Amino acid sequence: MKVVAIAVKDELIAQHFGHCDYFEIFEIENKNVLRNYQIKNPPHQKGALPNFLDQNNVNVVITGNLGEMAVNNLTNLGIEAIRGVNGNPKDIIARYLNDNLESSNVICDEHQHHNH
Repeated sequence: MKVVAIAVKDELIAQHFGHCDYFEIFEIENKNVLRNYQIKNPPHQKGALPNFLDQNNVNVVITGNLGEMAVNNLTNLGIEAIRGVNGNPKDIIARYLNDNLESSNVICDEHQHHNH
């Protein structure tokens, strides 16, 4: 079984991983969704989200964007990060189940530059 988490803000996929309202969780077996539920995003702490998702047995995270550090932390925990995705969670999970979801390798700029 695979557990997929989609970061959601205002009913659409969150464009920024750490700032989502909640994660839409899909438990998937053989391209079927067995269970679908939500877990609230805990208060923002730098670097805490990957561990939080790991504790919730998440295997795949789908989000609009996330920083390089988050990607590395997720990867180290064995969690796949799919990013650069737009739309609403129901469409996104349908695309994921049909293997039509591509990850873009765009990295959040705001994490790179500290000279604002």
